[in-house]
Amino acid sequence: MSREPFPPFDTFDLSHLRGLPPREENPEAARAEAVVRAELLAVGLTQPDHAAYTSMTRYLFPVTPADRLIPMGLLNDILFYVDDRYSPHRSSLDDTMSLDVVEAMDKAIDALRNGVVAGTALPDSEAISRGFARVHDLLAHRAPPLLRERIATAVEQCLLAMRRPVKDIYVDGIPDPERYTRIRYHDSGMKVEVELADFARGFLLSDEVIRHPVIARARDITVHIGGLMNDLFSYQKEVVRNGQMFNFVPVMQDALNCSPQEAFSAAVRYVNELTAEFEQLTPTASEFADLCPAGQVAAYMESLADQIAATYNWQFYTSRYKAVDSVVPLLRVEDGV
Repeated sequence: MSREPFPPFDTFDLSHLRGLPPREENPEAARAEAVVRAELLAVGLTQPDHAAYTSMTRYLFPVTPADRLIPMGLLNDILFYVDDRYSPHRSSLDDTMSLDVVEAMDKAIDALRNGVVAGTALPDSEAISRGFARVHDLLAHRAPPLLRERIATAVEQCLLAMRRPVKDIYVDGIPDPERYTRIRYHDSGMKVEVELADFARGFLLSDEVIRHPVIARARDITVHIGGLMNDLFSYQKEVVRNGQMFNFVPVMQDALNCSPQEAFSAAVRYVNELTAEFEQLTPTASEFADLCPAGQVAAYMESLADQIAATYNWQFYTSRYKAVDSVVPLLRVEDGV
Protein backbone atom coordinates (compact mmCIF):
# COMPACT_ATOMS: atom_id res chain seq x y z
CA MET A 1 0.00 0.00 0.00
CA SER A 2 1.34 3.44 -0.89
CA ARG A 3 0.19 6.94 -0.07
CA GLU A 4 0.99 10.39 -1.31
CA PRO A 5 3.69 12.26 0.61
CA PHE A 6 2.29 14.58 3.23
CA PRO A 7 1.34 17.85 1.55
CA PRO A 8 2.23 21.31 2.90
CA PHE A 9 0.71 21.75 6.33
CA ASP A 10 -1.66 24.54 5.29
CA THR A 11 -3.94 22.02 3.60
CA PHE A 12 -5.61 20.12 6.48
CA ASP A 13 -8.66 22.15 7.41
CA LEU A 14 -10.19 21.62 10.85
CA SER A 15 -12.16 24.87 10.77
CA HIS A 16 -15.34 23.19 9.49
CA LEU A 17 -15.50 20.68 12.35
CA ARG A 18 -18.59 21.34 14.49
CA GLY A 19 -18.52 21.07 18.24
CA LEU A 20 -21.26 21.55 20.80
CA PRO A 21 -20.83 24.64 23.00
CA PRO A 22 -19.01 23.91 26.25
CA ARG A 23 -20.14 24.50 29.80
CA GLU A 24 -17.89 26.20 32.29
CA GLU A 25 -15.13 23.90 33.55
CA ASN A 26 -16.02 21.94 36.65
CA PRO A 27 -15.38 24.26 39.63
CA GLU A 28 -14.31 21.31 41.79
CA ALA A 29 -11.87 20.00 39.20
CA ALA A 30 -8.69 21.47 40.68
CA ARG A 31 -9.35 19.85 44.07
CA ALA A 32 -10.23 16.51 42.47
CA GLU A 33 -7.21 16.58 40.14
CA ALA A 34 -4.86 17.19 43.08
CA VAL A 35 -6.20 14.06 44.79
CA VAL A 36 -5.96 12.06 41.56
CA ARG A 37 -2.38 13.22 41.08
CA ALA A 38 -1.50 11.94 44.56
CA GLU A 39 -3.23 8.62 43.85
CA LEU A 40 -1.28 8.19 40.59
CA LEU A 41 2.01 8.98 42.31
CA ALA A 42 1.20 6.45 45.05
CA VAL A 43 0.83 3.61 42.52
CA GLY A 44 3.60 4.80 40.19
CA LEU A 45 1.54 5.88 37.19
CA THR A 46 2.73 9.23 35.89
CA GLN A 47 4.42 10.34 32.69
CA PRO A 48 6.30 13.50 31.68
CA ASP A 49 3.26 14.74 29.74
CA HIS A 50 0.87 13.94 32.60
CA ALA A 51 -0.62 17.45 32.59
CA ALA A 52 -1.49 17.19 28.89
CA TYR A 53 -4.28 14.67 29.53
CA THR A 54 -5.30 14.87 33.18
CA SER A 55 -7.51 17.91 32.58
CA MET A 56 -10.00 16.10 30.35
CA THR A 57 -12.29 14.95 33.18
CA ARG A 58 -13.14 18.54 34.10
CA TYR A 59 -14.50 19.01 30.57
CA LEU A 60 -16.31 15.67 30.36
CA PHE A 61 -18.17 16.07 33.65
CA PRO A 62 -18.63 19.79 34.33
CA VAL A 63 -21.26 19.53 37.12
CA THR A 64 -20.06 16.45 39.05
CA PRO A 65 -19.01 16.91 42.71
CA ALA A 66 -15.45 16.09 43.71
CA ASP A 67 -16.26 12.86 45.58
CA ARG A 68 -17.44 11.28 42.32
CA LEU A 69 -15.04 13.20 40.08
CA ILE A 70 -12.01 11.66 41.84
CA PRO A 71 -12.56 7.97 40.92
CA MET A 72 -13.71 9.01 37.43
CA GLY A 73 -10.61 11.15 36.93
CA LEU A 74 -8.32 8.41 38.24
CA LEU A 75 -9.85 5.87 35.87
CA ASN A 76 -9.54 8.23 32.90
CA ASP A 77 -5.91 9.07 33.63
CA ILE A 78 -4.98 5.38 33.93
CA LEU A 79 -6.60 4.69 30.56
CA PHE A 80 -4.60 7.52 28.97
CA TYR A 81 -1.46 6.04 30.53
CA VAL A 82 -2.27 2.59 29.17
CA ASP A 83 -2.97 4.01 25.72
CA ASP A 84 0.37 5.81 25.61
CA ARG A 85 2.46 2.99 27.04
CA TYR A 86 0.86 -0.21 25.78
CA SER A 87 -1.36 0.45 22.79
CA PRO A 88 0.25 -1.13 19.71
CA HIS A 89 2.32 1.23 17.61
CA ARG A 90 0.25 0.05 14.61
CA SER A 91 2.71 1.16 11.99
CA SER A 92 2.43 -2.23 10.26
CA LEU A 93 -0.46 -4.58 9.60
CA ASP A 94 0.59 -7.17 12.17
CA ASP A 95 1.59 -4.95 15.12
CA THR A 96 0.18 -6.45 18.33
CA MET A 97 0.73 -6.29 22.07
CA SER A 98 3.28 -8.68 23.50
CA LEU A 99 1.92 -11.67 25.40
CA ASP A 100 3.28 -10.50 28.74
CA VAL A 101 1.48 -7.15 28.39
CA VAL A 102 -1.74 -8.96 27.39
CA GLU A 103 -1.47 -11.08 30.53
CA ALA A 104 -0.83 -7.99 32.63
CA MET A 105 -3.88 -6.22 31.17
CA ASP A 106 -6.07 -9.21 32.03
CA LYS A 107 -4.86 -9.01 35.62
CA ALA A 108 -5.55 -5.30 35.66
CA ILE A 109 -9.18 -5.93 34.65
CA ASP A 110 -9.48 -8.44 37.48
CA ALA A 111 -8.18 -5.77 39.86
CA LEU A 112 -10.80 -3.30 38.64
CA ARG A 113 -13.57 -5.83 39.20
CA ASN A 114 -12.40 -7.30 42.50
CA GLY A 115 -10.13 -4.73 44.09
CA VAL A 116 -7.11 -7.00 44.49
CA VAL A 117 -3.86 -7.36 42.57
CA ALA A 118 -3.40 -11.05 41.79
CA GLY A 119 0.00 -12.58 41.10
CA THR A 120 2.86 -10.77 39.45
CA ALA A 121 3.19 -8.80 36.23
CA LEU A 122 5.51 -6.40 34.48
CA PRO A 123 6.44 -3.54 36.85
CA ASP A 124 4.50 -0.86 34.94
CA SER A 125 1.54 -3.12 34.32
CA GLU A 126 1.47 -4.17 37.96
CA ALA A 127 1.19 -0.48 38.77
CA ILE A 128 -1.83 -0.32 36.45
CA SER A 129 -3.41 -3.17 38.40
CA ARG A 130 -2.78 -1.26 41.64
CA GLY A 131 -4.35 1.80 40.07
CA PHE A 132 -7.42 -0.11 38.92
CA ALA A 133 -7.73 -1.70 42.36
CA ARG A 134 -7.76 1.79 43.85
CA VAL A 135 -10.52 2.83 41.41
CA HIS A 136 -12.48 -0.21 42.59
CA ASP A 137 -12.09 0.85 46.22
CA LEU A 138 -13.11 4.45 45.51
CA LEU A 139 -16.22 3.29 43.64
CA ALA A 140 -17.19 0.57 46.12
CA HIS A 141 -19.23 2.88 48.38
CA ARG A 142 -20.24 5.38 45.71
CA ALA A 143 -21.52 3.25 42.82
CA PRO A 144 -23.92 0.28 42.85
CA PRO A 145 -22.73 -3.13 41.59
CA LEU A 146 -24.58 -2.75 38.27
CA LEU A 147 -22.66 0.42 37.42
CA ARG A 148 -19.32 -1.01 38.56
CA GLU A 149 -19.84 -3.98 36.24
CA ARG A 150 -20.79 -1.71 33.34
CA ILE A 151 -17.60 0.26 33.88
CA ALA A 152 -15.43 -2.86 34.18
CA THR A 153 -16.95 -4.34 31.03
CA ALA A 154 -16.35 -1.13 29.07
CA VAL A 155 -12.72 -0.98 30.24
CA GLU A 156 -12.23 -4.65 29.36
CA GLN A 157 -13.66 -4.04 25.87
CA CYS A 158 -11.31 -1.07 25.48
CA LEU A 159 -8.21 -3.08 26.38
CA LEU A 160 -9.28 -5.98 24.16
CA ALA A 161 -9.76 -3.59 21.22
CA MET A 162 -6.29 -2.12 21.77
CA ARG A 163 -4.86 -5.56 21.01
CA ARG A 164 -6.41 -5.75 17.56
CA PRO A 165 -3.85 -5.42 14.75
CA VAL A 166 -4.39 -3.11 11.79
CA LYS A 167 -4.98 -6.10 9.50
CA ASP A 168 -8.32 -6.69 11.26
CA ILE A 169 -9.81 -3.63 9.55
CA TYR A 170 -8.90 -4.82 6.04
CA VAL A 171 -11.19 -6.51 3.51
CA ASP A 172 -9.61 -7.74 0.28
CA GLY A 173 -6.53 -5.60 0.82
CA ILE A 174 -8.41 -2.36 1.51
CA PRO A 175 -9.23 -0.87 4.94
CA ASP A 176 -12.95 -0.97 5.60
CA PRO A 177 -14.30 2.14 7.41
CA GLU A 178 -17.12 0.15 9.01
CA ARG A 179 -14.72 -2.41 10.48
CA TYR A 180 -12.48 0.41 11.64
CA THR A 181 -15.27 2.27 13.41
CA ARG A 182 -16.43 -0.94 15.14
CA ILE A 183 -12.98 -1.45 16.67
CA ARG A 184 -12.46 2.26 17.36
CA TYR A 185 -15.79 2.28 19.20
CA HIS A 186 -14.12 0.40 22.06
CA ASP A 187 -10.46 1.22 21.44
CA SER A 188 -10.99 4.96 22.06
CA GLY A 189 -12.15 4.50 25.65
CA MET A 190 -15.21 6.70 25.09
CA LYS A 191 -17.57 3.84 25.95
CA VAL A 192 -16.19 4.09 29.48
CA GLU A 193 -17.16 7.76 29.64
CA VAL A 194 -20.68 7.01 28.41
CA GLU A 195 -21.08 4.43 31.16
CA LEU A 196 -20.23 7.19 33.64
CA ALA A 197 -22.72 9.71 32.24
CA ASP A 198 -25.54 8.97 34.70
CA PHE A 199 -23.21 8.39 37.68
CA ALA A 200 -21.80 11.85 36.99
CA ARG A 201 -25.29 13.25 37.60
CA GLY A 202 -25.98 11.20 40.72
CA PHE A 203 -28.33 8.46 39.47
CA LEU A 204 -28.28 5.16 37.55
CA LEU A 205 -30.46 4.43 34.52
CA SER A 206 -31.87 0.92 34.24
CA ASP A 207 -30.90 -1.47 31.47
CA GLU A 208 -34.37 -0.95 30.01
CA VAL A 209 -33.73 2.77 29.56
CA ILE A 210 -30.21 2.60 28.12
CA ARG A 211 -31.38 -0.05 25.64
CA HIS A 212 -34.26 2.10 24.39
CA PRO A 213 -33.53 2.86 20.70
CA VAL A 214 -33.25 6.62 21.24
CA ILE A 215 -30.91 6.40 24.23
CA ALA A 216 -28.94 3.54 22.67
CA ARG A 217 -28.36 5.55 19.51
CA ALA A 218 -27.42 8.67 21.49
CA ARG A 219 -24.89 6.61 23.43
CA ASP A 220 -23.44 5.12 20.26
CA ILE A 221 -23.15 8.52 18.60
CA THR A 222 -21.35 9.95 21.63
CA VAL A 223 -18.84 7.09 21.58
CA HIS A 224 -18.23 7.37 17.83
CA ILE A 225 -17.77 11.15 17.96
CA GLY A 226 -15.28 10.76 20.79
CA GLY A 227 -13.09 8.31 18.91
CA LEU A 228 -13.35 9.70 15.40
CA MET A 229 -12.99 13.35 16.39
CA ASN A 230 -9.88 12.36 18.33
CA ASP A 231 -8.48 10.85 15.12
CA LEU A 232 -8.64 14.32 13.54
CA PHE A 233 -6.89 16.04 16.43
CA SER A 234 -4.28 13.28 16.87
CA TYR A 235 -3.51 12.95 13.14
CA GLN A 236 -0.19 14.81 13.52
CA LYS A 237 0.81 12.80 16.59
CA GLU A 238 -0.22 9.37 15.35
CA VAL A 239 0.01 9.36 11.56
CA VAL A 240 2.57 12.03 10.66
CA ARG A 241 4.95 11.63 13.60
CA ASN A 242 4.54 7.94 14.55
CA GLY A 243 3.55 6.45 11.20
CA GLN A 244 0.47 4.74 12.60
CA MET A 245 -2.09 3.25 10.24
CA PHE A 246 -4.91 2.95 12.78
CA ASN A 247 -6.59 6.32 12.26
CA PHE A 248 -9.84 7.24 10.50
CA VAL A 249 -8.15 9.62 8.04
CA PRO A 250 -5.76 7.12 6.38
CA VAL A 251 -8.55 4.53 6.49
CA MET A 252 -10.80 6.90 4.53
CA GLN A 253 -7.92 7.82 2.21
CA ASP A 254 -7.33 4.22 1.18
CA ALA A 255 -11.01 3.24 1.12
CA LEU A 256 -11.94 6.21 -1.09
CA ASN A 257 -8.66 6.21 -3.03
CA CYS A 258 -8.34 9.94 -2.51
CA SER A 259 -5.78 12.49 -1.32
CA PRO A 260 -4.97 12.98 2.38
CA GLN A 261 -6.70 16.36 2.29
CA GLU A 262 -9.88 14.88 0.80
CA ALA A 263 -9.85 12.07 3.36
CA PHE A 264 -9.44 14.55 6.22
CA SER A 265 -12.38 16.60 4.89
CA ALA A 266 -14.49 13.46 4.50
CA ALA A 267 -13.77 12.51 8.11
CA VAL A 268 -14.76 16.00 9.27
CA ARG A 269 -18.05 15.76 7.37
CA TYR A 270 -18.79 12.34 8.88
CA VAL A 271 -18.24 13.56 12.44
CA ASN A 272 -20.38 16.64 11.75
CA GLU A 273 -23.20 14.38 10.52
CA LEU A 274 -23.03 12.42 13.77
CA THR A 275 -23.22 15.65 15.78
CA ALA A 276 -26.24 16.82 13.80
CA GLU A 277 -27.96 13.47 14.36
CA PHE A 278 -27.39 13.71 18.11
CA GLU A 279 -28.98 17.16 18.17
CA GLN A 280 -32.02 15.80 16.34
CA LEU A 281 -32.36 12.91 18.81
CA THR A 282 -32.34 15.04 21.94
CA PRO A 283 -35.91 16.41 21.69
CA THR A 284 -37.35 12.92 21.22
CA ALA A 285 -35.94 11.69 24.56
CA SER A 286 -38.85 13.20 26.50
CA GLU A 287 -41.22 10.79 24.80
CA PHE A 288 -40.18 7.95 27.09
CA ALA A 289 -39.32 9.89 30.24
CA ASP A 290 -41.88 7.83 32.16
CA LEU A 291 -39.46 4.87 32.11
CA CYS A 292 -37.51 6.43 35.00
CA PRO A 293 -37.85 9.21 37.60
CA ALA A 294 -38.66 12.70 36.36
CA GLY A 295 -35.79 14.58 34.81
CA GLN A 296 -33.32 11.71 34.58
CA VAL A 297 -33.59 11.13 30.83
CA ALA A 298 -33.11 14.84 30.12
CA ALA A 299 -30.18 14.99 32.54
CA TYR A 300 -28.61 11.93 30.93
CA MET A 301 -28.90 13.39 27.42
CA GLU A 302 -27.40 16.61 28.75
CA SER A 303 -24.52 14.60 30.24
CA LEU A 304 -23.88 12.96 26.88
CA ALA A 305 -23.94 16.40 25.24
CA ASP A 306 -21.33 17.52 27.79
CA GLN A 307 -19.10 14.68 26.63
CA ILE A 308 -19.50 15.56 22.96
CA ALA A 309 -18.71 19.19 23.76
CA ALA A 310 -15.69 18.10 25.82
CA THR A 311 -14.33 15.98 22.99
CA TYR A 312 -14.18 19.08 20.81
CA ASN A 313 -13.25 21.81 23.28
CA TRP A 314 -10.71 19.96 25.42
CA GLN A 315 -8.75 18.82 22.38
CA PHE A 316 -8.29 22.43 21.32
CA TYR A 317 -7.22 23.27 24.89
CA THR A 318 -4.70 20.50 25.60
CA SER A 319 -1.10 20.57 24.42
CA ARG A 320 -1.33 16.83 23.69
CA TYR A 321 -2.19 17.29 20.02
CA LYS A 322 -0.36 20.51 19.21
CA ALA A 323 2.99 20.86 17.44
CA VAL A 324 5.12 23.53 15.82
CA ASP A 325 5.03 21.60 12.55
CA SER A 326 1.43 20.38 12.69
CA VAL A 327 -0.18 19.70 9.33
CA VAL A 328 -3.36 21.16 10.85
CA PRO A 329 -2.97 24.97 11.11
CA LEU A 330 -5.43 25.30 14.00
CA LEU A 331 -3.26 22.95 16.09
CA ARG A 332 0.08 24.58 15.28
CA VAL A 333 1.93 26.40 18.04
CA GLU A 334 5.03 28.57 18.10
CA ASP A 335 8.26 26.95 19.20
CA GLY A 336 8.55 27.05 22.97
CA VAL A 337 4.82 27.64 23.56
